Amino acid sequence: MKPRGFAQIAILYVVAMVASASSAFGQFQGENFRGDYGVNSGTQGPAGIYLIVPYGQQNVDRIKDVDGKVLRPNSFQGFDLRLIFPMVYGVTSKKILGGNYGFNVAIPFTKFMPERPIFQSNQSGWAITDTYVSPFILGWTKKHADFLTGYAFNAPTGSYEAGGSENTGLGMWSHEISGGTTVYLDTEKKYSVATTAFLEIHTKKKDQDLKVGEILTLEGGAAYNIEKLGAAFGVGYSYQGKITDDSGADIPVAELQALNLYGKNRVFSVGPDLTTGLFEHGRTFGLLNVRYLWEKGARSSFEGSTFYVSITIGRLAH
Repeated sequence: MKPRGFAQIAILYVVAMVASASSAFGQFQGENFRGDYGVNSGTQGPAGIYLIVPYGQQNVDRIKDVDGKVLRPNSFQGFDLRLIFPMVYGVTSKKILGGNYGFNVAIPFTKFMPERPIFQSNQSGWAITDTYVSPFILGWTKKHADFLTGYAFNAPTGSYEAGGSENTGLGMWSHEISGGTTVYLDTEKKYSVATTAFLEIHTKKKDQDLKVGEILTLEGGAAYNIEKLGAAFGVGYSYQGKITDDSGADIPVAELQALNLYGKNRVFSVGPDLTTGLFEHGRTFGLLNVRYLWEKGARSSFEGSTFYVSITIGRLAH
């Protein structure tokens, strides 16, 4: 018997908010790895348990200042941020306000030291970074659209010392509120457009008078869905930017102003997104998701590209 809503599984994709890169030159960043949600980001998927193993890589090629001009083009060598964040994603049949209750836990590992890219040549081996926990996710499936909302937090499990050169975490707690929708443009749900918003709120960093500003991330896209293949082909996008300024006495305001980086950072990205079924055996299935996004329009931020691939092994509840 074919599992109910196999196409919904194909557009589940991945939730994984993990430590992103901050800058030796730029602003302090949050925990959200932009580009980890796909083209049907507002869909929860059917009841079941999912083991997801994603790999994400952000390739940083340049720094843009407040005016969008490339900063230090002849001296900045760039760097790569690499992450593996295995997770368990659960969707239950329990209803709250008419939506299915779900949860997600991800324990990410990195070979990158957030906020210290100038020391990357000294880094070797994988180490744990900040843990992502979403204890509350609600999803609704309607005739012409799906809806999703949730709460999550990042716990500072990665090593962190103020000014340290071997940090793998960001030294702060982060809280995230999210909501999104996938809208179907035809009755057979072959064509869809989606967007999901994430609002990130942070505590002060460990042993510092420094609080990262609130960050808004938007992710989604447009897709053509093929149910019999468990597939979705489309164009994905992400946008990430600060909506409040960093605050605290430890912010290097003079240095940022001297480099014309003192301002709310932002970056936009777009690119192809593919999900396809790998196998299906009864209620057990496998999925492959691949995404590549080119970054544009950066202000007070790094700019480059994001590569993302994940394998999902899931088992439906019924």
